[in-house]
Amino acid sequence: MSSETTTGLSKVEVIKIDQTRIGEAAVEYVPAEVEFQIAVNGEVETSLHCAPHRVKSLVVGWLIGEGVIDHEADFVAIDTDLDNHIIKVTVSEESACKLAARAITAPVGRLSEPEFPRRVTTELELTPEQVIDLAQRFKKLFLGLRSSERMCYLAAFAQNGEIQSYGEGFHRINAMYRALGELVIAGVAPSNRIALANFGLTQQMTLRLARAGVCMAITAAPPSNAAIELANEYYLCIVSTAIGSQITVYSAPWRVI
Repeated sequence: MSSETTTGLSKVEVIKIDQTRIGEAAVEYVPAEVEFQIAVNGEVETSLHCAPHRVKSLVVGWLIGEGVIDHEADFVAIDTDLDNHIIKVTVSEESACKLAARAITAPVGRLSEPEFPRRVTTELELTPEQVIDLAQRFKKLFLGLRSSERMCYLAAFAQNGEIQSYGEGFHRINAMYRALGELVIAGVAPSNRIALANFGLTQQMTLRLARAGVCMAITAAPPSNAAIELANEYYLCIVSTAIGSQITVYSAPWRVI
């Protein structure tokens, strides 16, 4: 079977088999996965397995999730070498110092997870009806995407009932990074925003949301127990809408009134 790579997707030959067991040759687009090394101010810091599209939002989201930058002004430039699969990123001197202060452990790309202060306020509260309405808006967004953009996972950020950014990917963390990056590139701070995802949260994803100052996550699947423990510590409310119109609150329940 052959393949032809396009922006973010790869066209491949497949065999489709129906109920009569008759197979037909067809063409289908699948996510094009590439491993990119990310070099920050000349030093390789990590690697991301991702589709080579919307690279800037992906990298900005990663930098914010890692606590390296707080807003786009700390992000100076990006140069993507598609031939050698290297993303060269330049950040401000202050941001570079933040990254250097974090201990690097083997294997390459695994940064230590230092403690950080709680960034969210205690003010945001939603009614169950508002939670369900946002979840329905998010589902409508997903179903409205062009098929070429509809990857396996989708994440978004919202405030005041309106979705402000979204990111898709075949890795959950990439979808979250892209949505976070698009938000910040648009000049909107992630602090006290609401995250939406068509997947459940792990501890690592919850950690990055908390580090960015996100106060609530509405998901289509339950989080892990470690994610719940961390979310409670940082006042991050995780709500799942996995079963019809019923919602399940896993952490910081006082945010859902």
